[in-house]
Amino acid sequence: MSKKSTRLELLQNIFEDHGISSDSIELNDALIKEIQKYADAVHDYRHPSYVKHKLSDIIMIVFFATLSNANEWAEIESFAKKKEAWLRRYLELPYGIPTDDTYRVVAGNINMEHFFRITVQLLIDTVKHILFISGNEGEIHEKGIVSVDGKVSCGPARKETQDGEVKALQTLNVYSGDYGICLGQKFIEEKTNERPAAQEILRLMDLNNTIVTADAMNCQKGTVKVIVQGKGDYVLALKGNQPLFYEEVKRYFNEEECLEGIKKKENGYKKTIELEHGGSVTREYYITEDINWYSEKKEWKNLCSFGMVHKTLKKPDGSCSTEDRYYICSIKADADEFERAARGHWGVENSLHWQMGFTFQDDKNKSMAKTGAKNLQIMKKIAMSILRLVKKSYKISMKRIRYELSLDFENEIERILSMLNIDSIGKALQSAGSSSHK
Repeated sequence: MSKKSTRLELLQNIFEDHGISSDSIELNDALIKEIQKYADAVHDYRHPSYVKHKLSDIIMIVFFATLSNANEWAEIESFAKKKEAWLRRYLELPYGIPTDDTYRVVAGNINMEHFFRITVQLLIDTVKHILFISGNEGEIHEKGIVSVDGKVSCGPARKETQDGEVKALQTLNVYSGDYGICLGQKFIEEKTNERPAAQEILRLMDLNNTIVTADAMNCQKGTVKVIVQGKGDYVLALKGNQPLFYEEVKRYFNEEECLEGIKKKENGYKKTIELEHGGSVTREYYITEDINWYSEKKEWKNLCSFGMVHKTLKKPDGSCSTEDRYYICSIKADADEFERAARGHWGVENSLHWQMGFTFQDDKNKSMAKTGAKNLQIMKKIAMSILRLVKKSYKISMKRIRYELSLDFENEIERILSMLNIDSIGKALQSAGSSSHK
């Protein structure tokens, strides 16, 4: 049986196997025009008598600039001034280039959520279509991994203002490891926390053929219920915030006979060894459907199995450290799937949160207007989604792609976006197929 892949991995393999790159693709600006159409649909709150700059022009400038290494409003203004001649190919700009204050004020008073959702859906539909025309759909994992996790952006925080302390921006993100795309976010109000936010955003999602992963904060009966109602499965970390439950599961796995028994069962155990941080990391995955002993089983909807990951880190100096993590699951005892879910959860940290901080400098966004900070973060996530889909064909980091795009924006932007155009990819696949038969 062939090895299954995520849709992102399969897309990247198709590019590599068929020699499709930004240098070889037939240029096409259809994606630019499609995204511009979505920008035109964003509601403009401003009174017509005070409007100079078109809202869609402002949104598209922020979109282009964010792709091209601009992280703050002043950098966005500088980008637009340098690229004005090219921007006029698509934008009206009746009063020239807006100032950084204009971007800041406008972004602080519009709702970009709809623009985000339809743009992300466009990218997802594009990936699905490319995989369909390539004929590789059968190589995809049956269930995708969707991870829920929170992030704090410290940039907008202030201890002293005339209105008192301004708290850091807290965001609950939902990340698809299957596509490498942030599917949505919920900005958390200062007097609440992640739990209701997670349930609210998951309630709006179709979770069919999806495994939802989350850390211990979101290991809640209400969250489990929402996931199951959305037709999804779950693999949730279990820690001390569920103290009795945690201690019972921990005590169960601490029995040596229990672990040996799981090892002997088909699909109950998996071991991996990898090199990390100069040392060797061994992970042992145990998953069992022996859960009838748990007295509150019925209170956790569709609870089917318990899992444990035993991690052993062997350092270069010969010393060792161990760590155990425990999980509650609605999936059957399948160690491969359990490993994919447990490891896949870290994608939201490594591929989304880390990139937002390192590549897009989100923590340095000083917008005190929370809506402005939210909307700039949303645009960065759209840019990140696009760059992640094409990253492997560039064979350089996402940070460097943005830098190179800033050096030759006029030529490179169309190349990048053509990599996500179905017509251009279809012709490239057809050309590659014709070449292979010669």
